[in-house]
Amino acid sequence: MKKLIIAVIQNEAADAVVDALLEAEFRATRLASTGGFLRRGNTTLMIGADEDQVDLVLNLIRQHARSGVAPAETAEAPQAAAATVFVLDLEEYQRL
Repeated sequence: MKKLIIAVIQNEAADAVVDALLEAEFRATRLASTGGFLRRGNTTLMIGADEDQVDLVLNLIRQHARSGVAPAETAEAPQAAAATVFVLDLEEYQRL
């Protein structure tokens, strides 16, 4: 079954993640997004993959996304996540 991987990544790490995905021959659609606790800019990637490729995509994201420390963070405010990833079943995929 095909999967749709939606990864919300900090802008600072987006280029490295996209480059790694392209090098591994995955295509990604890149969208600008904003949100989260600090309302900072993010990049949302939509990546199509076969079920047996999901772990590879997740590992590429883990390796190339990095957590950033916001200047206003204190001991009470935890470090932001490097990425938030959703993996969804994809019933149909067409490339036109």
